[in-house]
Amino acid sequence: MSPNVDRTLATATGRIIISDFCLAEASAAISRLVRIGVRSSDGADVLYSEMDAWAKEISEHVCITPDDVIEATRFVRRPQLALRAPDAIHIAAAHRLEATLVTLDLGMARAAAALGLACINPAEPLGEQKD
Repeated sequence: MSPNVDRTLATATGRIIISDFCLAEASAAISRLVRIGVRSSDGADVLYSEMDAWAKEISEHVCITPDDVIEATRFVRRPQLALRAPDAIHIAAAHRLEATLVTLDLGMARAAAALGLACINPAEPLGEQKD
């Protein structure tokens, strides 16, 4: 999906924002690759460095706030949204920043839309989104 995400970001008309929480989740995904033997520790270090450089080059860094977590708690208490806490935190931060959310997760995109948040799913035209 990287080419689709790259295209989406390359054609973005506004500022690109990446939260500290987003980087933490991406870092956790890389760490998981080490734990399951797909990447070496050295390979993960390269990925972390590349990700940090990429994020610094293309985006504005923002921090998740306590108010984002409070809002996310409200979202996860709405069972019909079927949100996990991390996804709810991303949505709450995007809402606070009046940003368009970019996600490959179909459930997260549906919840964001139900909450009135603009959302782009780069996989949607291909039918390859995660549910």
